[in-house]
Amino acid sequence: MTHDESSATLRVADLGEFALIDRLAAVLREEAVPARSAPADELAIGDDAAAWRPTPDRWEILTTDALVENVHFRLSTTTWRELGWKALAENVSDVAAMGGRPRRAFVTLGLPPETPIAGLEELYRGMAHLACEFDLVIAGGDTVAAPVVFLSVTVVGEVEGPGLRRSAGQPGDLLAVTGVLGGSAAGLEILEAGGPGPGDDVGRSLAHCHRNPSPRVRQGLVLNEAGIRCGMDLSDGLLGDAAKLARASGVGATIALASVPMHPCLEERFGPRAAELALTGGEDYELLVAAPADVIGRAEQALRRARLGPLSVVGRLEPGHAGQVRVVDAAGRPIQPSRASWDHFGRSGTRR
Repeated sequence: MTHDESSATLRVADLGEFALIDRLAAVLREEAVPARSAPADELAIGDDAAAWRPTPDRWEILTTDALVENVHFRLSTTTWRELGWKALAENVSDVAAMGGRPRRAFVTLGLPPETPIAGLEELYRGMAHLACEFDLVIAGGDTVAAPVVFLSVTVVGEVEGPGLRRSAGQPGDLLAVTGVLGGSAAGLEILEAGGPGPGDDVGRSLAHCHRNPSPRVRQGLVLNEAGIRCGMDLSDGLLGDAAKLARASGVGATIALASVPMHPCLEERFGPRAAELALTGGEDYELLVAAPADVIGRAEQALRRARLGPLSVVGRLEPGHAGQVRVVDAAGRPIQPSRASWDHFGRSGTRR
């Protein structure tokens, strides 16, 4: 069966999100003019953002992401202002994932005719508040009619030096994460179940994690300066994103479940499911990095000096099948997680 014949019978659901991206990237490679095939001063598809180098010591970064009503969010569980914050935060996080600073944003809105103007004003207030936090200018965009609300946000940034790349990992590098994990996934479950009740401080804290993520821009800058060269943000869950990083670097990985830093409210609310949420839950927007032990130690100290939270070692990159990730318990025994991380076209994970 030829490539064209197999394509004629395949559907998006047959491939899943990541195999689809690989397939479309292959088309671009096949059809590219040879002189324009991924020059040394440009990054091709496969990282958190596209990048090119206008000067020898500076890279520019561009990332774009879309949110579709009833796929990525529900207006019954999030306010317009929270939606604006989160839509911009997701893209700012991609710049942070490469150790960069966000500079300009462009917003395309798809809107049904009955969309309330007051809601859209709140949407932009949410984006404006996050933009102010990072000295980011919302510079333009587009508005179109659509059957449901959708937002497509593009952020342009810059990074000094090489920055963080998914493909820069080496066998023996330690895997480490900033902050704590699982809060967003837990918050989503609480919101989907009707939201936190009166006096439910734990529920409100977890719901806030899901609705108001904080991009780790400052952490990314410190990690880049400390010499970290391999990294990405955690949007689809530690298990799935570690596989992406390992695959891009051509290595395997092992994650020690007992070392994964969990949100402090997880065990109180979810008991034995807490570790699973921290391992596979998406949209925490912490940073996942890989580096030799001495570089990880230097980066951890730099983060603490800057009062930007911990850097927790959760595993190691290893020789082996690219992208294969093992999860082990405290005794080193393999664990099979009961669910996988998010895939837009697969059946695992959820986002609202």
